[in-house]
Amino acid sequence: MINKKSFFFAIIFLLLLLIGTLIFQLLIASENNYNASKVEICIQSNTLIEAFIDNEKKANDLYINKLLQVTGVVKEINFLNDKNTLILQSTNYSDSGIICDIHKSQIKKLTNIKKHQKVILKGICKGFLKDVILLDCYIDFKINE
Repeated sequence: MINKKSFFFAIIFLLLLLIGTLIFQLLIASENNYNASKVEICIQSNTLIEAFIDNEKKANDLYINKLLQVTGVVKEINFLNDKNTLILQSTNYSDSGIICDIHKSQIKKLTNIKKHQKVILKGICKGFLKDVILLDCYIDFKINE
């Protein structure tokens, strides 16, 4: 009787362990790892900013919640309040830019980037206030110019 009971609990334990492992893997796989995802739109930073300033509604329809690859020039880099951001400048609109919230796995790459350097980033477009907002950005690679 004890052997059957132990065997039953062992099977239940293994089944729960298997289900827990599968759920954990699904959660990890569904985490926003955009670095390996396919880019939906490649665009220059100036073009993206101009699109939102010229017609925000149309730009929202085109870019919101899409994975963008943006090429631009670094205006500023911030490491504040557990947030790591890189701001891409606009040549035509001095009050606007693109705020790129950098993914935590990219911090080492971010520390090697300098102001006025041309970079390529991938991130999810979340909208426009005064600046275009990109979240979970990955530094695809940097161009030394």
